[in-house]
Amino acid sequence: MAEYTDVIVGAGSTGGVIASRLSADPQRRVLLIEAGPDFPSDRLPADVFDGLYPSFSEHDWGYSAEAVPGRSIPMARGKLVGGCSAINTSLAVRPDPQDLDEWAASGLRGWGWNDMLPYFKRLEDDQDFPDHPHGSGGPIPVRRWRDEEFLPLQRAMLDACTELGFARIPDLNGAPGDGIAVLPQNLRNGQRVSVALAYLDPARGRDNLEILPDSTVDRVLFDGRRATGVQVVTGGRTRTISGDRIILSAGAIGTPAILLRSGIGPADTLGRLGVPTVAELRGVGQNLLDHPACLVTVEPQPGVIDPKDPVCQTLLRYTAPGSAERDDMQMYLYSRIDLSGYATDLLEDAGNRFAFMLSVGIERPRSRGQVTIDSVDPAAAPRIELNYLSDPEDLRRMREGLRLAWSLAQRPELQKYTKRIVAPDEDTFRSDESVDAYALASATTHYHPAGTARMGVEGDPDAVVDDRGQVFGVQNLRVADASIMPTMIRANTNLTCIAIGERFAEWLR
Repeated sequence: MAEYTDVIVGAGSTGGVIASRLSADPQRRVLLIEAGPDFPSDRLPADVFDGLYPSFSEHDWGYSAEAVPGRSIPMARGKLVGGCSAINTSLAVRPDPQDLDEWAASGLRGWGWNDMLPYFKRLEDDQDFPDHPHGSGGPIPVRRWRDEEFLPLQRAMLDACTELGFARIPDLNGAPGDGIAVLPQNLRNGQRVSVALAYLDPARGRDNLEILPDSTVDRVLFDGRRATGVQVVTGGRTRTISGDRIILSAGAIGTPAILLRSGIGPADTLGRLGVPTVAELRGVGQNLLDHPACLVTVEPQPGVIDPKDPVCQTLLRYTAPGSAERDDMQMYLYSRIDLSGYATDLLEDAGNRFAFMLSVGIERPRSRGQVTIDSVDPAAAPRIELNYLSDPEDLRRMREGLRLAWSLAQRPELQKYTKRIVAPDEDTFRSDESVDAYALASATTHYHPAGTARMGVEGDPDAVVDDRGQVFGVQNLRVADASIMPTMIRANTNLTCIAIGERFAEWLR
């Protein structure tokens, strides 16, 4: 008999949900492995508690990613129980129904919007729209900022967008469409409600659930092609753990790295690493998707920014001019950004530690990157190549997005809070070529990597898992996290990753 019925690797937005739901069955013996620490809910570090600002701290893997050839950026990934749900900006945004219907149309059973809506409702406790099609009573609170809670800067963003002709969207998680909306967030009195708090804390008293923190999974172990367990580095020692079923939920960066160390991936990569091939799957680590972003950075007038302010309260969702896809762009106003932790290259020019920013993001990027490894050492960082704006349509849409952001920054509603625009300068917008050069020199991330172990139908040469997350070519090994997304969603990935956890937990039970 194996030590555990279910071994789950990664205690983030999907793995934590699966562990909580599966361990509700007392007949199961569930192990949840996490590379980072596990903090009791009554002793959370300040940055993990604070849901008003993302955490760029020691609770991060410290990854670096090549945004465009020759230029690297930080790629924050949560390294603690709760994963990225414990360090993110607490945005609780659903995908566009069309995103999931696209998955179903490609032959992936059970992934259409109507299939997945019950799982979004199951996870939600919507404070503003408790009735259908929203959820009530779920583990994740969802609330929107009230009018009286708006910062002056965020109110200015609302007014400026309205003056430019954008409609006001009452519910970003309702019907799709262009407009400016108040952000739904998973906050409770300013505290970030992560998967660790919402799902795992209520389950911690169960005898059949074990959480193993500060433990890095080296590889999956096999008997032939049947997964039998994992090899883990914990407490400075290597430990072998057996399980009837292994579920990788280490995220779009961590999961492909584990698969490659385990002998699952492209033949040339495995040969280069000297790893014996268990299953040759050329899609492992390919199809890296992310939401690229470019920034208009503003030095504020004195007294405009309070370090206690929420970083964002509103979101502009719109369709790029000439685009073939609806609602393919987003824009945030970040009302306070600590440049010392987020954009150190701008510190000297800004003349101030804090700035506000307009952040333009492509929600349906065509460009693709990859994740691979150059060493089988589990402590070695993977190589992440984002390949931003390599598709001409992505570059065109970003160019137009930056022009829109520049126009918004000139609006009187925002100008009264502006001392000067730090970057880009006005000359940047004198030609398409100079805007493109700025975009390529400054493109950064909205921190939503996905797609590196994507789902597909049997016979798809680039697919890694089937529509139930089963890894092709082996038994008893599944993947459940953002890496299985075949195409990019038009939203922050956290809420969808939690819904993926709910969907998988039901299948697995």
